[in-house]
Amino acid sequence: MEIMLNVEDVVRGLKRLKSLAKQDLLISSKTANPAFYYCHALSRKQKYEDLIMLVSEHGVTAAYDMALKEYLELPEPTMDDAQTRGQLHALEMFLQTMGLDKQTLMELKAQGTSAEVQQSM
Repeated sequence: MEIMLNVEDVVRGLKRLKSLAKQDLLISSKTANPAFYYCHALSRKQKYEDLIMLVSEHGVTAAYDMALKEYLELPEPTMDDAQTRGQLHALEMFLQTMGLDKQTLMELKAQGTSAEVQQSM
């Protein structure tokens, strides 16, 4: 799938998402489960940093393809698996920003569809 967004715009959007994750790190101590929400926010922040690097080094389309593949390969997290939940959340936000709607993402995840199949759609 060819993405028609430029690198600078995508990186700017990812930096905004990373900023939100950093804010969540700060307020996590005020939640009912501070350790969980801190780990969740930290995981999201790290994933956004990884995505920024991917987009910068490999381009938007390659980063999209890699993110979709990673999203589909991540296991369904347990209720207390903050790290995996944070990664999934960050990948979902990135993929939705790239134009893949949440319903399609959920269907692909449920089917276990590979990124290669999605690319040919």
